[in-house]
Amino acid sequence: MESGLENQVMMVLDNVSLGYEGRPVIENISFTLSRGENLCLVGANGSGKSTLIKGILGLIPAQKGTIDVKCGLNKVSYLAQIHSADRDFPATVKEIVLSGTQVSGRRLPFYTKRDRAQAAEAMERLKIAAFAGRRVGQLSGGQQQRVLLARAIARQPELLILDEPCSALDPEITAEMYGLFDQLKRELGLTMLISTHDWAYVRRAADRVLELGRRVEFIGTAREWMDTRGGAPNA
Repeated sequence: MESGLENQVMMVLDNVSLGYEGRPVIENISFTLSRGENLCLVGANGSGKSTLIKGILGLIPAQKGTIDVKCGLNKVSYLAQIHSADRDFPATVKEIVLSGTQVSGRRLPFYTKRDRAQAAEAMERLKIAAFAGRRVGQLSGGQQQRVLLARAIARQPELLILDEPCSALDPEITAEMYGLFDQLKRELGLTMLISTHDWAYVRRAADRVLELGRRVEFIGTAREWMDTRGGAPNA
């Protein structure tokens, strides 16, 4: 993290429980996220990582506790796992990226000159401007994920949340995508919360690690996390 940013709190969760139909999936979750930090969220399948992310995004209400996203949800962007679009899906790359500029309170489908400039800048940054007019379903999985990443940064967020964003990509494209995350964090000053099973990425890039197992099992540096598991994470 850049000097002077690490003490600026971006998000606070205080004793949060989340779940469905009154039944908690995760309980008593408390942590803070600092501006400029890369917090990696780890845990076994079913440990509640996606539920936590849904709660932060306001998609499900907290059953208990408080979630305070200090920059506001309009300054939060989300990138999920890649699910290849149908080849006949009619939206173009430009249309998908441009849709990322929409925030709550705005009326679709009206876009401002600034919206279009931000979308164009995002496509240039992700090197997808050359096929802006192509249908997204005609692209490879890696290209589609670049499009969705461009969509995520088009609104110029402060916090980027990623949920297993490379799980369906081959190793070469995965390495490329993680490099892009590093680049965007550095160039745009993003704060990042990323759910991942890629331990090599966690060791290399995480400022801190949060391990879930219904509750907070661990929070601390990647080195401390590895040391507690004898160098071999079991999450």
